[in-house]
Amino acid sequence: MSREEQFLKEFEAWVDSQLVINEMAMTESRRAVEEDKDERAADAYIRYESKLDAYRFIKGKFENYAAGKDFHDLPDGLFGQRHY
Repeated sequence: MSREEQFLKEFEAWVDSQLVINEMAMTESRRAVEEDKDERAADAYIRYESKLDAYRFIKGKFENYAAGKDFHDLPDGLFGQRHY
């Protein structure tokens, strides 16, 4: 395995771990907001959600790479989807 391939493999694994971590943190922040009415948790929820969006974007780039697409190609099925 080349140095570049090793780097991409490790970077993708790191992005995957960040997706899991930020998803859990976002869930816990939401729980704290609902149960404790903690305003700091509301701010944290927004930060975790923003990070999660960024990591999902990067993950989409890895999926494009694995599918043989160019970097700037949009993921399949992006148009017509709504996420709230």
